[in-house]
Amino acid sequence: MTETYVCPHCGTTQERAYRVKLIIVTCPECGENGRHVHESYVDLLDEVPEEEKPDEWDRMPLDERLLDAVKRGLVDIDVGLY
Repeated sequence: MTETYVCPHCGTTQERAYRVKLIIVTCPECGENGRHVHESYVDLLDEVPEEEKPDEWDRMPLDERLLDAVKRGLVDIDVGLY
């Protein structure tokens, strides 16, 4: 069984045989190095209400959106993954 991780910059997915919250790798598609986010957290970010998102939300890389949402208590990254 594999897990899917999403590039914070371009959204390309990569499969890995392990299950963690984030992996730091270089994306084979865009060439950017970053914290690829487990796909389950992408779904959590989609549930953040529009009124809670900062103005720059859409311009933020995926990993920064996740960290911002966690800091502000909008998502709990300990739910569901382990």
